[in-house]
Amino acid sequence: MSTLVLNLDDRLKLRLDALAARNRKPLPDWATEQLSRLAANADESPAAAYSPDWMAAFGSISDPSFDAPARSFPLPVEPLDAAL
Repeated sequence: MSTLVLNLDDRLKLRLDALAARNRKPLPDWATEQLSRLAANADESPAAAYSPDWMAAFGSISDPSFDAPARSFPLPVEPLDAAL
């Protein structure tokens, strides 16, 4: 099992805690689901893998010579150990 360590600032931690609580899940379980969903959707289309804000800023390049860089697919994410 691999471990992913994220250092969150206080504001982001509060926001993520609130999102997890809305789904009645501990933050590690909720984060695992979200990362797994992003990984599963990564091969569908860029719009499914990136936020609308990111797509508005970077996903609308109209230069016909632009080639999007290849994206490697992330490995599946295991549930985080909340006891650590």
